[in-house]
Amino acid sequence: MPSKPLSGVIALHRFYLPDLGTENHVWLEGDEGRHAVRVLRLSVGDEVGVFDGSGLECTGTVERAERDRAKIVVTRRERVDRDPALAVTLGCAIVKSKAMDELVESCAELGLRELIPVETQRSVPKIERKEQAHVARWERIAIEASKQCGRTTLTRIAAPRPLPALLEKARQWDVRLVFTPDEGALPLRNVLNSHPEPSSLIYLIGPEGGFEPAEVRDALAAGFEAVHLGKSTLRAETAAAAALAAILYHYERPGAPPR
Repeated sequence: MPSKPLSGVIALHRFYLPDLGTENHVWLEGDEGRHAVRVLRLSVGDEVGVFDGSGLECTGTVERAERDRAKIVVTRRERVDRDPALAVTLGCAIVKSKAMDELVESCAELGLRELIPVETQRSVPKIERKEQAHVARWERIAIEASKQCGRTTLTRIAAPRPLPALLEKARQWDVRLVFTPDEGALPLRNVLNSHPEPSSLIYLIGPEGGFEPAEVRDALAAGFEAVHLGKSTLRAETAAAAALAAILYHYERPGAPPR
């Protein structure tokens, strides 16, 4: 997935380089270099943006364009934070490949801090043998999403784990939510209103067919609150993005409690 030019302040082709060093130039090599030279056909004098995934961003101009790499002379280097103030983690049941790709992309663009793939009783894909390959793919998608949307950080993709393993560690988050159509679930807004100034939040999204009743009970016992987004039945990738957008808007909207 190639990066695309952005409108406004960040209207540049952007590239990811995990080590920007301290010199007045950087080299785009490997996939990023090939994309810059062969796909985008950047030439001497073109302006680009480069970020390291941890908040450092550079602007520079192409000084040399070779077969598979490009030399960028740095003209500006600064730390930039475009992430939401609230650190949101998503614990999402592993869904089918294309749906999971869409989920990672959308949530990374919205500013998700961490994604934890979760194995549930109704999870369809079994990825034990190719776990590292799946995580690497999702990491690449998260990088492309950050390039696209102007983030200077990356969504962290954690190693997949069974739901009980996640629930055991859940008390590290200030707010814990499990999305379920169960009758006892409350509207998301009502629950968020009862947590005016959290610094961290985790929410759980189930697979096709939802969580098993026993899984919901285990989540509630671990301090999660049952919530819903409304009466519609959403696909996992849609629910994950819609829930994240609603959560971030609630805490970032004008008039929200100061953070």
